[in-house]
Amino acid sequence: MGPEAKGMLALMRKWRRETEPWYGAMGLASLVVGTSSILVPLMVAQVLRGTVENVGIISSLASLMGVVGSLVWGRLSDVAHRRKPFVIMSYTMVAASFAGIAFAQSLTAIVLLNMMLNLFWVANASVSILLVIENRDESVWEGKIGHINQMVALGWVSGLIFGSVALAVASPRMGEAAAIRSVFGALAFGGLVAAILAARLIPRTRPRFIHRRFRGTILALGNFIVERARFAPSHLYHRFNPRRLPALLWGEGGLKRETKSFLVAMLLAFAAFGFFFVPLPILLADRFGFASSTVFSYFVVLNGAIVIAYPLATRRVKRLGNKSVLTGSLLARVLLFALGGASLLAWPVAPSRLLLSLFFFGIGVSWSFFQLSSVAMISRLAQPEYRGQALGLYNAVAGLGTIIAGVTSGLMAQHLGYAATSFTSAILTVAAMLVVARLPIPRRTTKPVDDSMTDDEHASEHMRAQPERSR
Repeated sequence: MGPEAKGMLALMRKWRRETEPWYGAMGLASLVVGTSSILVPLMVAQVLRGTVENVGIISSLASLMGVVGSLVWGRLSDVAHRRKPFVIMSYTMVAASFAGIAFAQSLTAIVLLNMMLNLFWVANASVSILLVIENRDESVWEGKIGHINQMVALGWVSGLIFGSVALAVASPRMGEAAAIRSVFGALAFGGLVAAILAARLIPRTRPRFIHRRFRGTILALGNFIVERARFAPSHLYHRFNPRRLPALLWGEGGLKRETKSFLVAMLLAFAAFGFFFVPLPILLADRFGFASSTVFSYFVVLNGAIVIAYPLATRRVKRLGNKSVLTGSLLARVLLFALGGASLLAWPVAPSRLLLSLFFFGIGVSWSFFQLSSVAMISRLAQPEYRGQALGLYNAVAGLGTIIAGVTSGLMAQHLGYAATSFTSAILTVAAMLVVARLPIPRRTTKPVDDSMTDDEHASEHMRAQPERSR
């Protein structure tokens, strides 16, 4: 056995040693929610015969409920001085939501159940990071957060693979509609098992991060590794205080002009991505006529590309700087989105499977470069004392862009066609790229220790400042 293989085995053994038993519950819960990210729009289109406009509305409402839940659950867990019950409740309600969707007979039921799913899913996400780092030495936070994010990402991608395989096996035997409902039933069972495991395995911790003056810390699970569909928000706002926004954005001594310009660019970018991704499952199923299992398989390719490209993206950001890498990733997406729109106009039939796989692979690679470089850039553009707030606003504008794109992309795809949404994605990405191009190159500075920052802001910094380890 060569030295590289021995090193890999040593890393795997270390990873297993550091895996706490309850991480399995989170991985299983991430699997079922990852499967639902594509299964919900397929349920709307293939079972209830809804439109892409319906899918856009469901997407926006789900994202909105995710934001609301992120604001609420963090407060409640602090007031209750408990973390574990919120995770158990989250998994139980996720299971109940899936059970309801499996038997739903109307779009209204899907809308309400999916909103409930996202509202309660973020109850878990809002407190899980705190479970990992509370009552631990700060020196191990980064590794613990990175480890749990790896579990979430692994569960998410496994969920996409499970959805593809399950539908490929079940659809020929019972039909597409019955297969989709059956998979939702299996997800409900998986969510219930995750709740039982959480109840048995999650240790009790003494809540530590409570009654803080600023609540802008972002506790985002896995969103560096996985570019999620818009049915499971990855942007979380733990105790975000909107009353601080005016002073932060417009008051003297608030965020610098460059930081605010960058946030505008990110709003444009995430709106662009929403215009492309929200209609995408319906495009594959409706316009191209792919089976649901095939739709899942392309998202497996996309997320596999993200994982493969991640180490390369990390090295590029270190070598070339975040602005250069960010501009390149946006340019790549402009070309890909424009190519997608042009192909939809030029060819009425689906491209070959090979070409589509390469296209999805390129989309996935570009996401790794974009997400790593954009978070690195916002953290360097912001003053050290406002870095936590800037990261919070970064995720806030990302969520806002997704919500706006959900409704408008569905309407556009329904009335103007899928090519229009792809070209809109390209145009908005160009606008974002132009704003980024005008910004100064952030200096690589060592962040001074700031005693005014709260402990949970430091946790966010550990999670964000070294993305190659924390994701």
